[in-house]
Amino acid sequence: MAPKKIQGKGKAGGVVEPAETEGWRASKCSDFQLLGLVEENLLQPREVVHWRKSLGDLVPHERKNETVIFQSHVLHSLGIPTSDFFRGLFHHWGIQAHHLTPNSILHISIFVHLCEAFLGIKPHFNLFQHLFHLKPQPSDTEIDIVGGAGLQLRRGVGSKYIPYKMTGKVIDWKDLWFYVENQAPAFPRRSAGPPIKRASWNSRGGNVDQVNYLLGEIDLLKKNHQISRASIVAHWSLWRIRPLQQQVHLGFQFIGEKDPTRFTRFKISNPDLKRRVDRLLKDVVGVANIRGTFKAGKHPREVLFE
Repeated sequence: MAPKKIQGKGKAGGVVEPAETEGWRASKCSDFQLLGLVEENLLQPREVVHWRKSLGDLVPHERKNETVIFQSHVLHSLGIPTSDFFRGLFHHWGIQAHHLTPNSILHISIFVHLCEAFLGIKPHFNLFQHLFHLKPQPSDTEIDIVGGAGLQLRRGVGSKYIPYKMTGKVIDWKDLWFYVENQAPAFPRRSAGPPIKRASWNSRGGNVDQVNYLLGEIDLLKKNHQISRASIVAHWSLWRIRPLQQQVHLGFQFIGEKDPTRFTRFKISNPDLKRRVDRLLKDVVGVANIRGTFKAGKHPREVLFE
């Protein structure tokens, strides 16, 4: 039976969304986009992760040893293979990678690197639940297959967290998907259908004492080191790591230029660094402050947290 096509829906102003097949938009991702990611040192070379274009495919036809990822997810700091914390979130929420919006990827990346490099701890699951919740997209009654789950800060916690603003809703990203080797630790096989909302999407976690302590440490980072929304993105860009990629060790164990977690040995230029930060965040003024971070030889007491 041929895949079911859904005609584009009209929007205000006469704009018509692209047609979808089984909830997917036909891929426009060619070697041009993928080589561009490699050129920016955001995606490993073809011989490392065995990526291949999907140009013209109406729906994914990944091979047995492949998975599907989006160009925009890579731009927002997704790395392959992914970290235990990232995959653990999928298990907790009962979703898959294509269900998440690009800005959700960025939220998780910033949180993970804040924990590892600035707080000196493993990503703290209870702190994460205290700060964030998952919401159906675009609404509770109509949930998309691609991008049907969006991570958001809870009301009232923004002042306690690192302040930052996304560049806005990412548009025209759903037709730029491609195939890569599903390297271990691997994603589960992709399933059909939209994400199904669970109670875990809004769970708040526990360990209130630890959470409150860590919120206090974040406040000190902001007061003593002026850590901002741009500091964290700039820091992982300078280190040349991908916060959501499986690493040899955690961020507070970073040893410098020869660290095996580095994505590339090439240093990033100041203009490229600014463009990368500006692409992800808005209203960034001045130079990002990255003081106060942890690395090998500077072990914080907070590392005792599990």
